[in-house]
Amino acid sequence: MDTSAEFSSFNENVRAALVQTTRTVTHISSEDIDFHCNSNPEFAESLEEERVRLLSLTSSLLRVATAGTDIKPPVLSETDGGGEDVVEENWRGVVDVIDNLLEKADACLDEFTGIIKKLSPSAADTAAAAGQSRRGDARQENAAFPSIYSYGPSKIPKPQLLFHRAPDNTDVSPFRPLLTSKPNAIVPLEKSLRLKGKPAFYPNPYEKEIRKAKYDKSAYVVAPPTEFGPAETTQAVWVDTPEAVAEMVSELKQAKEVAVDLEHHDVHSYHGLVSLMQISTRNKDWVVDTLKPWREDLQRLNEVFTDPKILKVFHGSTMDIIWLQRDLGLYVVGLFDTYHAAVALGYPKRSLKFLLEKFVKYEADKKYQMADWRLRPLTEEMLKYARADTHYLLYIYDCLRNELVEKSDPENSLVDYVLEQSKTEALQRFDRPVYDGVHGQGAGGWYDLLTRTSSLLSKEQFAVFKAVHQWRDQVAREEDEGVQCVFPKHALFKLAMAMPVDKHTLFRTLSPVTLLVKNRISELLEVIKSAKLAGATGPEVRDVVKPRKSAFEAVPAAQIASTASKTTRTIPAGDVRADSSQFWGSALEQLEVVAVPGDFKVAASFEALRLSLPIPPMPATISEVQEKLAHEKASEPSPAQRPSTKPDTTSEIFTIKQAAPRQKRKLSEQPEVSDATSSSGDSSNSSDSSSEASSSGSESSEDEKPAKKQRKTTKKKNASKQKQAEAEESAPFDYSTAQSVLHARNTAAESYAGPPQKQRKQFNPYAKALNAPSGMRRAKKEISGRTFTFSK
Repeated sequence: MDTSAEFSSFNENVRAALVQTTRTVTHISSEDIDFHCNSNPEFAESLEEERVRLLSLTSSLLRVATAGTDIKPPVLSETDGGGEDVVEENWRGVVDVIDNLLEKADACLDEFTGIIKKLSPSAADTAAAAGQSRRGDARQENAAFPSIYSYGPSKIPKPQLLFHRAPDNTDVSPFRPLLTSKPNAIVPLEKSLRLKGKPAFYPNPYEKEIRKAKYDKSAYVVAPPTEFGPAETTQAVWVDTPEAVAEMVSELKQAKEVAVDLEHHDVHSYHGLVSLMQISTRNKDWVVDTLKPWREDLQRLNEVFTDPKILKVFHGSTMDIIWLQRDLGLYVVGLFDTYHAAVALGYPKRSLKFLLEKFVKYEADKKYQMADWRLRPLTEEMLKYARADTHYLLYIYDCLRNELVEKSDPENSLVDYVLEQSKTEALQRFDRPVYDGVHGQGAGGWYDLLTRTSSLLSKEQFAVFKAVHQWRDQVAREEDEGVQCVFPKHALFKLAMAMPVDKHTLFRTLSPVTLLVKNRISELLEVIKSAKLAGATGPEVRDVVKPRKSAFEAVPAAQIASTASKTTRTIPAGDVRADSSQFWGSALEQLEVVAVPGDFKVAASFEALRLSLPIPPMPATISEVQEKLAHEKASEPSPAQRPSTKPDTTSEIFTIKQAAPRQKRKLSEQPEVSDATSSSGDSSNSSDSSSEASSSGSESSEDEKPAKKQRKTTKKKNASKQKQAEAEESAPFDYSTAQSVLHARNTAAESYAGPPQKQRKQFNPYAKALNAPSGMRRAKKEISGRTFTFSK
C-alpha cells in the first residue's frame, strides 16, 4: 500500500475525531453545569468521576510525551481542588510539552515528504552514475524552497559535527593558517608561518607572492569576448569525492582564466560554513561540495588559486577571501574583482545581478542568495542559481576588460587600478573574533550595537544589557549557533528594558522562546539578577558609549589633504567668542589650517555655520542661572540710593519708551489746588491787569506779597510730585505689593445700583453620572498562549 495514501486517510480520521470531540465539549460547556450539579446529586457525582479520570489520563499522556527528553512533565494533582484551576496553574508546562510534540511532528513530516534528507549517504550513493540519477529524482521531489530565516532548531543535521577538524569557538589564540604545503611559493612555508606584531598575529602566507603578481599581457589588450553557451548545454560536474577533486584540479591547470564563487551559511554556525564552491572555465562548470568531512583536502586547489599565470575572476571577493582561508586553507594570487572594475567604469550599480542583466540579459533569482545551502541534494533551482554565478562571469570579464582598456590613457590605466584594488582584497587575513565584555569592542560586541540605537538605558538596564549580551555570545559559542538563534537583537533590548526576575515575566518578554533559552532559563535569570544588583553602582551609558562622529570629523586631515586637487583653499581659524558652545556642541569648534578642495561642499557649509553662529558658552545648569540673577539683583542700588539727576545716556542702551516724549497727564491726574488759592490767584491776576491798565499804583505792595508766596508754594509742590512720579516710573515694578488682577474689585459694577438679579445655579457636570446604566461584568482573563497553542 502507498504510504502517502495511508497517511492521508489516517490524517482525515484523526481530524474528524478531533472535530467531533471539540463540538461535543463546546456544547456541554454552553449549558448551565452548576445548576444541574445542584439539582441532581447523581449528575454531580458522575461529573466528578469523569473529571478525575480525565486529569489522570492527561497526566499519563504528558509523562509519555516527555519520555526521553529533558522536559519535566507537569503534575495535575487533586490537592488544589477544582480541575480547571489545576490546569491553569500548570498551563505553561502543558504548553512546553505540546510545543515539543509539534516540533517533532514537523521535523518528521519534512523528512517523510522528502524536504530534508540524511547527510551521510551510503557507499553506493557515492558512485557517479547512481548519484546523478538519485540527485535528479530528489530535486524533482524538493519543490519547497528552504530558507535560513528559521531561527529555531536546525531541521538539517549539523555537518560540522562530522568534520575531521571540529570547530572550536572557544579558542581565542591567533588564527594559524591551515596550510600544510605552499605551492607557487616565493617565501618558504616555514618563514611564512611566524608570529608578528603586538598583539601577535600570523600574516598572510602569500603576502609577497600577491604583491609581486602581475596580470598577463592579454588583460591589457582589447579582444572579442568569448561567446558562452547556455547553462543547459554546458557540462556541469558535481564534485563530492577526493578523486573528483584531483581530476578537477588537473583540468583547471590547463586554463588561463577561471571564475570562482562561494555560497555561505552563518545561521546555524557561530563562525559560518562555506557550503558550496562554484568554479567555471570557458567550457565547463564544477560545483564542489565543501561540507564533506575531508573538506581540508581541497587545499590541492592552491596549485591553481596561487598560480599567477592563471587569472582568478571573482565578484565582490571581500568575504570570499576570508572564508576560503578560514575553512579550506585556500589563498588567491592573481585576482581580478569585477566589482572594482564596475567601480572604475562608474556604473550606477555594481552588483553581479546588474552585470548579468547588462551583458548577458540573464535575470538571476536572488531569493536563493539566502537559501540554506547545507541542503543535500540541492534542488534544481538552487543548482541553476549556483552555476549562473560563475558560468557567465568570464564573459562579463571580457566585456569589462575591453571597456577598461578603451577608457584608459598612458598616465592612468584602469586595468592597473583594478589590479591594485584586487591585491588589497587578496591580502586580507582571517582573525578570530575575541569577545570584549568590558569595553564591548570588536566584531559582535555590544559597543557598536549601542551607538547605532537611540535607546536610553539606566545604570541597571545598561548593566543587564552588557551581561545578557555576553551570555548570548557564550551560549552561541558553546552550541555552535548564530547569536540570532539564541534570541534576536530586539529581544536583547526588551530584556534590558524590562529586567525580569521571574520565569513568567521572562517567558512573556522573550516570547517566542527558543529551545536554547528554554533549556537555560534558570541560568539567564541569575545573570539578570546579578547584573541588576551590580548596575546600581555601575557606570552610566553616556560615560562609556560616545556618540558617533560626523562624516566630516571622521575624515583625517591628512586624507583630506591627500585627496585635494591642485586648486585648494584653506579654512582660517576665525575669531569667535568661545572655543565651544554647549548648545551647538562641536559645530563651532575652531579648525586648524586644513587644505580642502574647492568643491568640498561639506567643508564650505561647516565654515559658514561656524562663522555665522559665534555663540558664547551657555550655563550648564539652571542653578547657575539663578545664582547669576541673584548676584546681579543684589548689586543693583535701591531706588532711594539712585541719583536724582539724569545721567548721560548717549552711550547707554535705551528703549523707545524711555526716549519718547512724555505724554500730558489727564485732567484727573493734575494736582488739585484749593479754591482759596485759585481765587487769590485770579484776584491777583485781575489786580495786576487793573494796575497795568490804570497805571495808577493804587494797590499797595503789601496786598501782593501773600499771593506771590502762595504761587511759589504751589509750584514747589507740583515740581516735587513730578519728580516722585519720574522716580516711580524708573524704579522696577514690584509684583509683591501689586493688587491682584484675578480677584480685583469691580468698582464700576459696585457703584451701579440696579435692580436685583436672581443668582444662577452653578453647572455640575457630574450631577447625572450616577443615573447611567451599569457596565458589563468583567470578563475572565485569558492565559497567554492558550488560544494559539494548537494553531499551525
